[in-house]
Amino acid sequence: MLVDMMFQTRCAGCDTPGPAVCTTCRFALVGRQPRPAANGVHAALAFTGRARDVVLGFKYRNRRQVGAHLAGLVVNRIVANGDQHRIDVVTWAPTSTARRHERGFDQGEVVARHVARQLGVPCRRLLDRHGRRSPSQTGRTRSERLHGVAFRARPGLAGRRVLVVDDVVTTGATLQAARRALDATSVAEVLLYAVAATPASRAASRVPVGAAPGARHLRAVPTTPSASAA
Repeated sequence: MLVDMMFQTRCAGCDTPGPAVCTTCRFALVGRQPRPAANGVHAALAFTGRARDVVLGFKYRNRRQVGAHLAGLVVNRIVANGDQHRIDVVTWAPTSTARRHERGFDQGEVVARHVARQLGVPCRRLLDRHGRRSPSQTGRTRSERLHGVAFRARPGLAGRRVLVVDDVVTTGATLQAARRALDATSVAEVLLYAVAATPASRAASRVPVGAAPGARHLRAVPTTPSASAA
């Protein structure tokens, strides 16, 4: 009985026993999508309320099963925007080495690999953090975020159309740094998508997102509740 309790699946959003995203939380994730940011970043969710709880549960409580459901929301946004045919390869904005070791995984990579699988395109690691200006962005002020991350793109990307995926976008600094690195390799196009975007009123200040509760054949992943786990 104790073993069953220890390994029981719980909802990432409300922590109730059952699917990785319960029916109530699935309903909460279906709503108006944020408008594209001025920097060209598209997000599937607003980083508020129950959506915030689900993303934080995925990110900080090792609920990797949720990655497929969050990726489905991103894919739905991509399809709604008509961008699915503009993507040759999917990559992600890698988290810091310290964060990856602390959590045991890179949440951006998990979502990116599910997105690529659902789109039917390859997923490759194309970016590496480098330099002393690449600390974790979590909990940093807007000014610190805007000047706090740098990437180096791997070679061999000329002419490719690249989708970069991140989990939560606040100022957009991380994804913009990824775009600059990729543009330096003469890619044909860079698309920027995130699971969730912090509302502008919160993005302007320190955001405490620490640990807390052939032809491409596409099928958008349902965002309405289902009996299966995410």
